[in-house]
Amino acid sequence: MNTPLFLAGLAAILVLFVLWVWRKQEPRRPLTAAELDRYCAEVEARFPVSDDQDAAAMASRLRRFGENDDGRDIYMLNLLRYHEAMAKGPAPAGSFTGTPHEANAIYEANAKPILLKSGAFPIFAGKVDDINAVGGTDPAEDNWTRILLVHYPSRRHFFELLTNPKYLTKADFKSYAMHMALVPVKRELVIPDFRFLAAIGAVIVFLLAGWLQALMGGA
Repeated sequence: MNTPLFLAGLAAILVLFVLWVWRKQEPRRPLTAAELDRYCAEVEARFPVSDDQDAAAMASRLRRFGENDDGRDIYMLNLLRYHEAMAKGPAPAGSFTGTPHEANAIYEANAKPILLKSGAFPIFAGKVDDINAVGGTDPAEDNWTRILLVHYPSRRHFFELLTNPKYLTKADFKSYAMHMALVPVKRELVIPDFRFLAAIGAVIVFLLAGWLQALMGGA
């Protein structure tokens, strides 16, 4: 095998990979007014909400979230509190006889592959261990049961998830199972940043390939 040619080809492939990841993770293409209108209309018409929720109010908040788009990535902090029993409503989850925990497991099994395929990915997930250590005197701000932090390459990716037909088939198993607060957070400091992990990983693969080639050549 021609070692220099092989390493040059591998280097080119890895550079293209890093550039693809970089571009996918930060498109810098803000939502257009037409896109936002379409997304909000789809959410209001199709996103499953229980009888005690207001689809129009949800779409209104999402519109404001979309109007603030600068084309950059966004982190979504999910503050989740399970209901004691499934909420009532017209979607299939309204007649689900399992627990809210079981319903959310059904939702996550469906949502995770869609999320990862889109380029978004969870940064952190955990079960809340206790009441708020500080604050939370308002019951609505306390007694969370689960926390998620999800990275989206752009706000467009978030809207694409909410309106994905396959995602919508099980979205009610989350919206009927728990009270949710989704808090958008702009990146200031992230350790580690997935883009830098991709670059470092590519360098490691390249160096490892060169080392193996050297060993094989000297054998």
